[in-house]
Amino acid sequence: MDHLHLLPPFLKHESASKMSTQTEPTTDASHTTGSAIAPVRLKEKLAYGVGDMGQSLVTSTVAAFALFYFTNVAGIGAAIAGTILLIGQLLNGVTDFVIGVLIDKTSTRWGKLRPWILFTAIPMGAVYVGIFTVPTGLNDTGKVVWSIIMYSLLMAVFYTAANVAYGALVSVISADTKTRVSLSTFRFFASILTSLVASTATLPLVEALGNDQAAWTSTAGIYAVIAVTTALVVFTGTRERVVTNDSSRVGPKVPARTMLRTLFRNRYFLWATVLFIMVNGLNGFIAAGAVYFANDVLGDATLYGLLAIASLLPTVAGIPLMPTLMGKFGRRPVMFVGFGLTVFGTAVVAIAPDSLPVLLVGLAIRGLGLVPFAVGSMPLLAEIADYGEWKYGLRLEGLTFSVSSLGFKIGTGLSAAVVGWLLAWGGYDAAASTQGESARLAITAAYVYLPLVAGVLAIVVFLFLNVDRHRPQVEAHLEATSAASPAAHA
Repeated sequence: MDHLHLLPPFLKHESASKMSTQTEPTTDASHTTGSAIAPVRLKEKLAYGVGDMGQSLVTSTVAAFALFYFTNVAGIGAAIAGTILLIGQLLNGVTDFVIGVLIDKTSTRWGKLRPWILFTAIPMGAVYVGIFTVPTGLNDTGKVVWSIIMYSLLMAVFYTAANVAYGALVSVISADTKTRVSLSTFRFFASILTSLVASTATLPLVEALGNDQAAWTSTAGIYAVIAVTTALVVFTGTRERVVTNDSSRVGPKVPARTMLRTLFRNRYFLWATVLFIMVNGLNGFIAAGAVYFANDVLGDATLYGLLAIASLLPTVAGIPLMPTLMGKFGRRPVMFVGFGLTVFGTAVVAIAPDSLPVLLVGLAIRGLGLVPFAVGSMPLLAEIADYGEWKYGLRLEGLTFSVSSLGFKIGTGLSAAVVGWLLAWGGYDAAASTQGESARLAITAAYVYLPLVAGVLAIVVFLFLNVDRHRPQVEAHLEATSAASPAAHA
């Protein structure tokens, strides 16, 4: 039951024509379909969750350290470094929809999503290492060009393809909402735990390896091997059960224009896009500004690990509670309360950002508040994909889940660029042992005040994203068509 008394009734119930989703037999054992609502074994949930260890290892370190690496190791100016990240992410925004279309047109004996996870693994690892290996022999222009190419290849091509496919996988493993929440719990527990380890271990590891260019390359190489390995685990350990029948399947003959037009008719997709931009912008400001805040405002770079622990440990502790809470109260009310805690925690930080005790308390509250979005966001997109098929007759997992990648790119890219521009505006000097007052103010604005603005905007957007009201009709239809499928009785 969805406790919507907590929220204003912005959206009216919509009537919808009947669409269908069913399971389909196949000769490949790894892709054999069963009931779309059949139980998913623990082994498969673990295999699915492991996938976000690799992807989070890549993206969390890029978000946290790419700007710092460009300015303090590669010697690229702060404003230019921020612009590199923005250009790369804006270019990437186009590819989200292109890759979403390609994924939705994919049909192989392994399914349509898992092959993308498999075949992008090694290229993604290679260009990830390239980001942290700017050749020292290049001139300033060469360094900028190299950085744009490596960053864009990672975020626009290989990470996009892997992440969109991986995110959409939850929608085809099962059609059951509770199972999707459970899968996402495994996924985001692995993600947050990995981010915690990476945040606390990366700088010490770089220091241990020599604290130079080679040390950054070696660290990235270690992380890339882990990322490739986890992709293989996902490919071999999961199954795609939910497949569409001929009336709603997207095949090679469906024009991309028709797919995109159908997608943008889905207002929940549009609201979800804005929401993902806001939340990832909030996280992007924090990630890009944290290492500067610890080093130049608190005066001790080693405090970066403590800030990460204060932010992420409550998240790790809160994730196992989400299936129970969302099962009892509904995903939407729990996510709404989470956004409220996020804003409250950020406001606590803003009270006295230079006070370490106050800062740690605020970060812990904010970290706990982000848990419901972390767990509930992928089931939310799965429900938007279900709704789109039920309402408009086409099932577009790839395109619908591209919003997670698009929101991540625009949110983190724009926030990282703003941090770089603020550093330049404040006169940040990477070679200086102590930064001036204006530089410290710019860092504080990036790490404290801008996340507060993004959090408030996220709440406003979320009020309009009420796809849950259609869930009983959509889920009943999915179950009915699955039961009517011959494969469901096999």
